Amino acid sequence: MKKQDMMPDLSVDRRLLDNLRQARLSFEEVDLQMEEIIAKLDELIRQQKLQHIKQKQKTS
Repeated sequence: MKKQDMMPDLSVDRRLLDNLRQARLSFEEVDLQMEEIIAKLDELIRQQKLQHIKQKQKTS
């Protein structure tokens, strides 16, 4: 008895591909949000360093 090759169900393939695309878009969105948070934190750190330098200049 031969094992029959099954044809993949195209609707399942399309649904899985759509799910993968949605997951990729979600990851891209999260990545952009993280980049924005990192940029804000970098700016905050720069401001704190500048404030620290200015305070040291006043006390010198």
